Amino acid sequence: MDIHQGEPKQDSVHNDQMKFEQRAEKAKGKDIKKQIKSNMRTAGFIFIVLIGIFIVTNCIYIVRENEVATVRELGEIKTIIVDADNSDAQIQNDLDSRFKNVKIVSQKGLHFKKPFITTVEKDTSKLLTYISNPAKINTKDKIKYEINMYAQWEITHPGIFRTSLGSVSRANSKIDEVAYAAVIEKINTLTSNQFLTDKDALYSVLEDALNELNEKLATQGIMLKDIDVYRTVLPASNVESTYKKMVAEREAIAQQIRSEGLEIYQNTVADTDRDVAEIKSSAIEESEKIRGEADATALEIYANGFSKDPDFYEFWRTLSSYEKTINSDSVIYLDSNNEYLKYFKNN
Repeated sequence: MDIHQGEPKQDSVHNDQMKFEQRAEKAKGKDIKKQIKSNMRTAGFIFIVLIGIFIVTNCIYIVRENEVATVRELGEIKTIIVDADNSDAQIQNDLDSRFKNVKIVSQKGLHFKKPFITTVEKDTSKLLTYISNPAKINTKDKIKYEINMYAQWEITHPGIFRTSLGSVSRANSKIDEVAYAAVIEKINTLTSNQFLTDKDALYSVLEDALNELNEKLATQGIMLKDIDVYRTVLPASNVESTYKKMVAEREAIAQQIRSEGLEIYQNTVADTDRDVAEIKSSAIEESEKIRGEADATALEIYANGFSKDPDFYEFWRTLSSYEKTINSDSVIYLDSNNEYLKYFKNN
């Protein structure tokens, strides 16, 4: 009996298992290699895409409608991009010799640039607001007020703005520096009544101040669009005197209005009386004219009628005269031969 007959079978099974494991490891290795190659291709594609995006983003830039831009090449300003209706940028550009070769572009949107050489700085094109600190003024009639001003301004030349000011806060400080003197000087030419109640006078001096300020700020690359006084406070020491003065002014105005009204009333009454007199005179003249024409017509009718019998006409006229001159109490002394009494003769 061969007692070792079972061992070869066990070796065979073990060998088969080893071969299977080897084949599995080889297959697994191939899959890993394939996965690595796939991952490398994906990484390569992503890298290429990123490189492309990086290159594209460094070749183009976008200026939105609410932005202005300063374009530099190696730090030197070459171009500015402004609003389409901006006509002040060229004027400000010509004031500074440093910007004589700077190109002004009014077309916003997509633009191309040189990668790694060109840099773009953007600022807002919206209106910005400056609010002043409280300031004291003395009107022409020596009344003191404390006022606050505000102004609306915009960046008209971003290149000059970036070079001269660099930020909105510094721009507000610059406006505060020049605005106080200009505005206060203009307002000081007004009386207190003009300053408080006459808006046309106030707006006129503020318009002058606005033009003067824009001449000074042109070299800063900004421009004021509007300036106004939004808060006025009367110092306590002046309240009583100002109140009395305002009452006196109101009373003077009221008296003037009453005087003008009385004058209008008197003129109206006089005109009416004159019109009434003219109407009455015209009516009397017309009535007398009509009465005269009627009497003439009546006389003509009488004349035509009595001309047919003169004796009867004379008799009728005499009787009419008797009726008007003689009554029961009348006493007449006349010669008996008087013609007036001829109808009393012979019974």
